[in-house]
Amino acid sequence: MDNDIVIGRDESVTDSEIASLRIAVGWDSCAGQYEKILPRLFAHFTARQNNTLVGFVSVISDGVSDAILVDLMVHPDYRRRGIGSALVKTAVRYVIDQGIRCTQVAFCPPEEPFFEKLGFYIMKAGVIDTKHNPPRF
Repeated sequence: MDNDIVIGRDESVTDSEIASLRIAVGWDSCAGQYEKILPRLFAHFTARQNNTLVGFVSVISDGVSDAILVDLMVHPDYRRRGIGSALVKTAVRYVIDQGIRCTQVAFCPPEEPFFEKLGFYIMKAGVIDTKHNPPRF
């Protein structure tokens, strides 16, 4: 990872910064949503270069036994520099330090090698995304 990239935990980040990063990675912006999301998270981690947000991941947890990494994003101009790995490793170390035993992550099939390389045990799971895949019941 570049020496000028700084990883921070629960650092100040604005809704508009996250919305811009989401758009850069090809997701919908969720503009206005992170003002509600950020205070409810167990933790979030930012990657910044010269105060510019270039990466982000958040942690949802019950604070006891389980944590889930969500919204892992690295700006396309900053990929292949170890930023995503650094964010995941930092988040997992933090979760472990909090005494939480199990960290999970959901991802698309092309991302499997990335998470396997980081030590995640790969198993099948399912998700209902009501925006793209409504439930069939």
